Amino acid sequence: MSINKKNTFEQHDNEKESFYHNSISFPNLSSNSDNNFEVDVCVIGGGLTGISSALNLANKGYSVILLEARKIGWGASGRNGGQLGIGMRKNQFFLEKKLGINHAKQLWKLGLEAVEEAKDCIKKYKIDCALKKGVLTAGYYKKNKKELLEEMDYIQKNYDFDKYEFLNSKKIKEEINSKKYYSGLLNKGSYHLNPLKFLLGLTNQLINLNVNIIENTPVTSIAETTDGVKIITKKNIVKAKYVVVGCNGYLDKLLGKIRNKFMPINNYMIATEPLGEDKARRLIKNNYAVCDTRFIIDYYRFSEDWRMIFGGGETYTSSFKHNSKNFVKERMYKVFPELKKFNIEYSWGGTLAITVNRLPNFGTMMNGKVIYAHGYSGHGLALSTLAGKIIAEKISGFPDRFNFFESIKHISIPGGDFFRRPIYSAAIAYYKMRDIF
Repeated sequence: MSINKKNTFEQHDNEKESFYHNSISFPNLSSNSDNNFEVDVCVIGGGLTGISSALNLANKGYSVILLEARKIGWGASGRNGGQLGIGMRKNQFFLEKKLGINHAKQLWKLGLEAVEEAKDCIKKYKIDCALKKGVLTAGYYKKNKKELLEEMDYIQKNYDFDKYEFLNSKKIKEEINSKKYYSGLLNKGSYHLNPLKFLLGLTNQLINLNVNIIENTPVTSIAETTDGVKIITKKNIVKAKYVVVGCNGYLDKLLGKIRNKFMPINNYMIATEPLGEDKARRLIKNNYAVCDTRFIIDYYRFSEDWRMIFGGGETYTSSFKHNSKNFVKERMYKVFPELKKFNIEYSWGGTLAITVNRLPNFGTMMNGKVIYAHGYSGHGLALSTLAGKIIAEKISGFPDRFNFFESIKHISIPGGDFFRRPIYSAAIAYYKMRDIF
């Protein structure tokens, strides 16, 4: 189970700081400790799945150590669009058809709970992460009007959800000062925030609980023992009863063929200089976060200091684009041409894990001693926070909700390491052409 010489997390080593990294002060944590450890649970990965798992387990009295290959928030949890959305990546129509009405309704409830769990943590731990209400789906095509109305009506009637508001052509232009959209669906039950501030707020609670967090410590292998699991790094051996793996798109070969259950996707973002509130609200009137209805979506919002944070475009190679700033800014200018007048001060990227059915992949290995959760498919800010709670439930003897996610069938992307990326790229070529035309 050794990992590649070129690890996914290494692609950020020479990258300039993102806006998120520049907006916070990192806590002073351990790096490359030479000690060996024996604990109840070893958590691998300092993103939201790992941090949330560690926090929930520590609150239940378990001894926990967390190992992070670089720094806390190094991966997608500290690089994403900051949209705290309800539900799953796929809508309820798809889930009902794929899984049945009962399963779909249970997933809907868990999606609602995921947002509430994040909000509860923010309130409980007094995390200042610029939480704002409202995520707006902007209809890029004329046909989206009918689809968005049908979705709103169906969810209201069948899921008793009253936080959707439909925006016609006139209203969407009032909310978003762009010529690109024909309609919109506002979700007042979703939010947006600074994801790295949220993550570090949770991390500070781990520090308060004296949980050992060791950065710059990649795990090289995991081995089952008679009474638990042995986790090996270049400088440490950790013996634990359980190991939680929360690496998502940065998993590489750590869990062997499990990586074939998802496709690692590189996504890119930029942040402008601060526009000021007045100019910002002339573009997005009520400061909502926005995503559009294309297959390769644009997603954007304003930061706490009124920068436009804009994400869009994907690549499927094992290396990042060198000109990601230019890659993203052309998409942003098509939506907001007036932003050409403002400097772009930050440009960064991250890797997410996309499953075939767009649902998260939960599972176990080594007779239940290794527990993993990943594959949030670009919808993980809330779900990964809830995942940590559900993983802690499983380890503490209440596995039903974990088992519910684990029961979802996932298809392995064929081709292994050599063909997985080109096969996936070819499969989505049709949808990219649809976005263009």
